[in-house]
Amino acid sequence: MTFDPTITSGAVLNALVLLVGFAVAFTRIGGRIDLLSQRLSAVEEALKSFRDTSERLAVIETMQATHSQMIAGLQKETADLRHGRGFVRESIEREYP
Repeated sequence: MTFDPTITSGAVLNALVLLVGFAVAFTRIGGRIDLLSQRLSAVEEALKSFRDTSERLAVIETMQATHSQMIAGLQKETADLRHGRGFVRESIEREYP
């Protein structure tokens, strides 16, 4: 196998086209990667706001459960007072006209 030391203009043109093609492809891919990283940052910010919302929702659900228990207790006490169990032990009809 022999080596041909002559360089033709076609070989030079072929090398230049390949270099320009690689440079263009690299810059376009770099731009797309930058765009994808920006979009990913936007998605991360949206997820952070959803996390904050879910934490708030958990706190609100806990407060709602606590309030429901308090309301149930108050309803039971009110029902007991209406049935004469509690502070009033006797009828007060004769004491007040």
